[in-house]
Amino acid sequence: MERLPLGFQFYILAVIAVASGALWISPAAISWDRWPEMLMFTALITMAAMYPIPNPRGGYFTSTPMLFYVLLCVHNPQTALLVSSVGSSLGAVISRGWVPWRMIFTGAQWGLSVGLAAVMFHLSAGSLKDPGVLSLLVPLTLASFVMQVSNNLFVSGFHSWFRKTPFWGSWVVGVKDSLWSNFLSVPTAALLAMFFVSVHPLTLLLFIASFPAQRWATELYVQHRRIFGQAIESLVVAIDANFPQGKGHSRRVANMAVATARQLGLADSVVDGVEIGALVHDVGMIGLEELVESDDRDVAARLLEHVRIGAEVAGEIPRRDVVEIVLYHHENFDGTGYMGLRGSQIPVGARIVALAEAVESMIRAGLSSSEGNLDNAVIKQIRDGAGKLFDPRVVDALIEAARDDPALLRLSSDSPPPSARR
Repeated sequence: MERLPLGFQFYILAVIAVASGALWISPAAISWDRWPEMLMFTALITMAAMYPIPNPRGGYFTSTPMLFYVLLCVHNPQTALLVSSVGSSLGAVISRGWVPWRMIFTGAQWGLSVGLAAVMFHLSAGSLKDPGVLSLLVPLTLASFVMQVSNNLFVSGFHSWFRKTPFWGSWVVGVKDSLWSNFLSVPTAALLAMFFVSVHPLTLLLFIASFPAQRWATELYVQHRRIFGQAIESLVVAIDANFPQGKGHSRRVANMAVATARQLGLADSVVDGVEIGALVHDVGMIGLEELVESDDRDVAARLLEHVRIGAEVAGEIPRRDVVEIVLYHHENFDGTGYMGLRGSQIPVGARIVALAEAVESMIRAGLSSSEGNLDNAVIKQIRDGAGKLFDPRVVDALIEAARDDPALLRLSSDSPPPSARR
């Protein structure tokens, strides 16, 4: 861990120490007499963790939560902590290679999450002796919530130190993203737990039969995300074809917008929306190229409609933040834009894209150096516009991001998307 930031090392060691301490102070509470069940759970958790599916937004999907729910129903918190830690660690090693600190941290944070969930299950009078809504489903639902909140807490702490992402925003978004899918797993987990107790522990092996179905469902989600990305790229191609003189404009704006959003410390899901919004911000201009070359007095008024048209097209994308970026990316910070919104009334994504588009236009006009650094003329223009045309915080963030990554400002239509530089 010597190459990792010192604060990050302390965080990793603290999580591991807490998990180790929880086991150290109460080893007698672990159900050693039920070691065959413990081995079976450990083996199944290891198998489930061995086949992670990459999440397009970062991290991995596995089938382990269902097993964790059954485990905390049939064993006490100390046993649940130990078994989930060992199984998660082994699965991580087998699937992602031997990195000691990462393996131990993975086991520790999952162990603590499952252990805390088991405590909640028992505190809420969870029981399999007479399973019912109040004795099983409600306690297990509460336990699943605690496990999800705890896991996202540890993961957000990891990312905030390691990847410099905002802690609270990442935590809230992570909980929201996976909350319903975990709640929907509760009835199946309850059924497996009842079979485990009332029929035979080996009935848990039925879970193995569900592996293909679970993996298929997860891969279907990932495929949906991939198709969604391809649809966005098709819109970008159409925009470039409509204005060949500005080919690559949307991608360059997106690159700058994403770098700026990250510099501001926005959550990953917000950054995703900023990227999509930046890529399609000019979709309403398709078919209006004749207006750009026209001297008609009504041109300006008709061009104002491109944001409304674009917002209607973007409305087919199931993200309200993207629609708002397309609709409001021509608003000025002082309220002199297309629709008169000002300051914080303008969505932050629209403020970011507005500045990125302006800077990209300046670069195409030759106001940046050949090395890709911001020219003093560009800096002066956007600083002069701070508080009038642009959000001052966004201006500072873009300048800082450009200093860290000068490639953002090069006129290359085939520059890699932000996701390739994460």
